[in-house]
Amino acid sequence: MQDNLDILSRAVNQWSKQDRPVSQTPIATELEKILDLKLGEEGCTSEDLEKAINDYIHYSPDVSQPGFNKLLYSGANHPALLGDWITSLANSTMHTYQVGPVATLMELELIRQWNKLIGFENGEGIMVSGGSQANLIGMMLARHSAYPESKTQGMMGRKLVAYVSEQAHYSNQRAANLLGIGTDNLISVASDDEGKIIPEALEEAIKQTLADGDLPFYIGLTAGTTVIGAYDSVTDVSPIAKKYNIWLHVDGAWGAPVLFSETHKLLIKDSHLVDSFAWDAHKLMNVPLTAAVVLVKQAGSLKPCIAGGGGEYLFHQDANADYNLGERSIQCGRRADALKVWLSWKAIGKQGFAKKIDHLQATKTLCVDKINQHESLEMLAPAAYLNVLFRYIPSSLKAVEAEHEDAVAKLNMAITKTMMAEGGAYSDYARYKGKVGIRLIIANELLTQKHITDLLDQCTVIGKRLEKDFL
Repeated sequence: MQDNLDILSRAVNQWSKQDRPVSQTPIATELEKILDLKLGEEGCTSEDLEKAINDYIHYSPDVSQPGFNKLLYSGANHPALLGDWITSLANSTMHTYQVGPVATLMELELIRQWNKLIGFENGEGIMVSGGSQANLIGMMLARHSAYPESKTQGMMGRKLVAYVSEQAHYSNQRAANLLGIGTDNLISVASDDEGKIIPEALEEAIKQTLADGDLPFYIGLTAGTTVIGAYDSVTDVSPIAKKYNIWLHVDGAWGAPVLFSETHKLLIKDSHLVDSFAWDAHKLMNVPLTAAVVLVKQAGSLKPCIAGGGGEYLFHQDANADYNLGERSIQCGRRADALKVWLSWKAIGKQGFAKKIDHLQATKTLCVDKINQHESLEMLAPAAYLNVLFRYIPSSLKAVEAEHEDAVAKLNMAITKTMMAEGGAYSDYARYKGKVGIRLIIANELLTQKHITDLLDQCTVIGKRLEKDFL
């Protein structure tokens, strides 16, 4: 054990170095040649294991640095990191209270607090591996609500139809596939200029489903879309869901933490009106992957929808039966992710998360202002949340006409790749309504005005250097 702790201590020291690039990863075919990845008949020495660990850290992007803004998370949450280590050490599983007693009670407290933020007065929930599983369970609950016979009898030829925005996460397609709904029966509804689902277009799609003799059963809204961070309006869509008796779910995997902030929580106004809600703690709450939750407005909804089997040997009807969370989960072996989230929340409290949201929103506003004032940069979409989508415009162009779009798109893609290759910011590109730009995610609370200025300057310098190759 002591040898392992020594190796861990040295690995943490290597990871903590402030002077290493955000990314120094070669392409896959080159990295395969560098690393010793072969598994053989004989074991190896502890020195070999430590070298493998060091290589793992060296070649992985450093997501803790402010320069890492590619994904919907960044930074280091030390109480949560400690919780992750202890979780692995204890190795509890979460199917019954008996084998995960403390983690079970922590998870139930987290669910109470999450439900309070959303406004679910009589809610429940279960922690899951991520937003994709949370959205899957949301759609599963909707299917059970509309057609409970499907649990035992299958679809029996019945055609159920679901609706999401064209900006919604691809996990909705996976859910429709896994549940037997069929991806052709997941309707992609148009969004407006702010990236929000258009209520009128949604209602027209529902009317068409009914005219076809099919059953509309699920509306999936998004709180914080992946590309521009748009928030679908619960206020506008909830009356439609009620009118047609359709389950209303919100994918808040990325954008839900605004509910911590009194200043910004109106981005999800009327959240209490929905039926279920997805929330990722491993995104803006910055808990180590993976940790998420699906929350349900009506307590007692999960078990009838999900439970089945296990009573012969696992789910005993004893004094702790009501605390056996496994009957609410589609997993059996389930890691005790509650500890790292609970420790994080315990350490800084609700106000700690609120301060982080307010600080990041202020940093986002600063970034958008700099882009709008820059002669060579252009915003491609509004930035209601912490996603900033912009592009570099070549100096040879007064305006980007239709015939230039492809070349400008390729140039901006090249800017992001060049920044990464040269050890700069770890950013990525994204497409939104036919245009390609650089997507900057403002998620690391250590991000300063200087980081923002340096990144935008770097985009401009690289853009000027490369533009002749594309125009």
